[in-house]
Amino acid sequence: MKTIRMRAEVRRALLALLALAVFWACGAAAETVRGDLTGRFEEEPVLERDGRLYRYRRGLTTILLVGVDTTQEEEALAEGARSGGQSDFLMLLVLDNRRETITPIQIDRDTMAEITVLGVLGDAAGTLTTQLCLQHGFGDGGEESCELTREAVSALMLGVEIDYYVAVNMDGISMLNDLVGGVTVTVSDDLSALDAAMVPGATLTLNGEQAETFVRARRSVGDGTNASRMARQRVYLSALAEQMLACMDADGGFIGDVFDEMQPVMVTDMKRGTMINVAWRARDYAREEVCALEGEHVVGADGHMEFYADADALEALVARVFYEEAAD
Repeated sequence: MKTIRMRAEVRRALLALLALAVFWACGAAAETVRGDLTGRFEEEPVLERDGRLYRYRRGLTTILLVGVDTTQEEEALAEGARSGGQSDFLMLLVLDNRRETITPIQIDRDTMAEITVLGVLGDAAGTLTTQLCLQHGFGDGGEESCELTREAVSALMLGVEIDYYVAVNMDGISMLNDLVGGVTVTVSDDLSALDAAMVPGATLTLNGEQAETFVRARRSVGDGTNASRMARQRVYLSALAEQMLACMDADGGFIGDVFDEMQPVMVTDMKRGTMINVAWRARDYAREEVCALEGEHVVGADGHMEFYADADALEALVARVFYEEAAD
């Protein structure tokens, strides 16, 4: 009986982290969780702000979640560098293992940031300040693109350490949505031009195609910025996590089916054992409200949207989440 209970608990932990890893939510293996920064910096990082000195928090585990705007078919046809597709969704999850909290930081895809540019042969050709989402495209669409994106996000966030990445392509949205039997949401934006049922105020259980519309539609919705889409993504992800847990409660083998199905559409440097371990450790952590970078949207000279993060607000966010005031 004890063994059966333990297996059920491990399934719950893996399910919770998979929901987290696909877009957002959170939940034993022999691997050690990468999160304790002891020995990982030659000198302990410090931050001085408003005349106060802050030191990097110990015991953090950070996971970068990436939603890529390519399909599985497109990825199969892509070859070489500069074919990775754009990252439509970016969220940095910060698990504080001492305070037992999870802080999600959602990053606008249009955030202007310094990215690494690769030449046509895949060699580094310098850097460029442009929309952060473009960094993923300067790569192979797999590990290389994810590594470059991790470096760019780390630099944007004033050099914070990012332990892992989990990237999912567009096919993963409808796939996961249908695996859980649909996700129920209340529509806030007018999406009726894309789907007649998606009028403001309507409560719908989305099918796979509708789910993709709900989390990805932007240009024909409202002011066309990524802000309203990011809000819809948060609504969807919260409902998705609850639905996945409900499915697992009804079927103890559900998590295995989900894990197997999602493998072809996911790129991650988290091994299965690590994923279970991190999820198990964080299963009861308090979930803080999603943080979003403050700043301003403007239309660039090329007609594309650009988001400029407020430098002071960004530093304040980094100080609050990643640092603690140094003792006198």
